[in-house]
Amino acid sequence: MSLWWSLLRDIVVTGTGLAVIWSQVLSAHPDGILLGTGLALTVPSIADHVRALLPSSGGGSSSASSPSPGPRPGPSSSEAPGE
Repeated sequence: MSLWWSLLRDIVVTGTGLAVIWSQVLSAHPDGILLGTGLALTVPSIADHVRALLPSSGGGSSSASSPSPGPRPGPSSSEAPGE
């Protein structure tokens, strides 16, 4: 099943993206949304690459990216208000 999905994704979806891009290149008034859609279809494995770059939903990496709660520095006692 994964072989068929790979063939479908890599050949049919990419070919559709190229056809959309080519139709917009030949158009008198190209549509940016269709051009972007065609470009996205030419890279069907982009979802796999994005998933590899994003941190996992486990607790380890998400807690490392958030700042640790700690005491916040307040005004020093040597400063008098209004000075």
